[in-house]
Amino acid sequence: MTHTTTPQEKKDGLVLIVDDDRTTRLYHQAVLASEYDIETAESGNDALQMLGELSPDLIVLDIEMPGLDGYETCRRIRETSAVPIIFVTAHNSLESQLEAFQSGANDILIKPIAHDLLLMKAARAIQTHICSQRLHLEKSSFQNMAINLLSSVDESAVVLNYLRSGIQCRSYFELSMRLAEAARSMGMQCYGVIRSGSGNHYFRSEGESTGLEKEVLAKVSTMGERFQFKTQLVVNCHHVSIITTNVPIGELEKATNFSENLRQLAEATESLAENVEMRQESMARADQLQVALMGASGAVHSLQEKHRQMQADTRMLLQELVQNIENSFSWLGATTDQEVAINNTMNQSVEKILELLTTRGEFEADFATVLGALRGPQSQGDVDLF
Repeated sequence: MTHTTTPQEKKDGLVLIVDDDRTTRLYHQAVLASEYDIETAESGNDALQMLGELSPDLIVLDIEMPGLDGYETCRRIRETSAVPIIFVTAHNSLESQLEAFQSGANDILIKPIAHDLLLMKAARAIQTHICSQRLHLEKSSFQNMAINLLSSVDESAVVLNYLRSGIQCRSYFELSMRLAEAARSMGMQCYGVIRSGSGNHYFRSEGESTGLEKEVLAKVSTMGERFQFKTQLVVNCHHVSIITTNVPIGELEKATNFSENLRQLAEATESLAENVEMRQESMARADQLQVALMGASGAVHSLQEKHRQMQADTRMLLQELVQNIENSFSWLGATTDQEVAINNTMNQSVEKILELLTTRGEFEADFATVLGALRGPQSQGDVDLF
């Protein structure tokens, strides 16, 4: 077992490399150590034992290993962990790929692996896993909140429905509209603001917020978590401020429930606002990645065209060379036999060069493979990252 990071270094996660071949382990370690902490294991059994003490963010797993192979190792890991697993193998058959995914792998790479591709696949797997964990925790939090709300007053059903619909929101405007709808369902007359990095998003249970209401919201946002002035009640959270103007102050029990319902709406909106922010960040990252992939695809395509042009130019130059030599026979004073010998030797060399260009070069297949990997599977419609 090897750990490559000094205490002063700050890495983006921990990667466990599992491979019985020492050279392969060292190569993967050299590629990934610039971004991640590294631990290595020589067998599937060693990896399973290490997982009792480690919590890796990614496992790079070989398939062909003595004893416990990669498939069985992956299946056993999946019994207790959802850590992303990338198989690395020399097998490129459909059967081996299907078996890899059937055993629980997230991705598969075929040896030999390009340096940049391994780094990109590792980063994507870890980022996807982190987002998945965050979503799972948020959903668990919402579910727990919903269970508690079900045992409260009738208005809790409104909050529950708001949570269910709000978690699907992709914009602050959509979330503010859902919040206004929930407030109306509870009989609240209110207005408020959802604050985000992109600005303030105002809402009102009826109509649009006025300039005066926006000024009031700016002032009350710094005046504590909750306070009341006659029939007006203010609740402040980090991202949300809500002011309701019709608290039933003459009925203590109703006023208490009213205040509690407003607090629940505000706290639910606080969590949902963070969810919207995460969605927008993920969508922005996805757009950036798409642009980068398109640029890389264009660069590879351009290189492919240049390679084809080079082949054509080479053929032209060879033909020109043959023609020039044949034209020089007259002033060289060569005999007929010498001309034949020179022609034969020259033609043999030319044929070998042309054969190398046309039959031994595998650049076209390599270009097609790289372009296919960059472009990825074709999809239609919007992709929901969540």
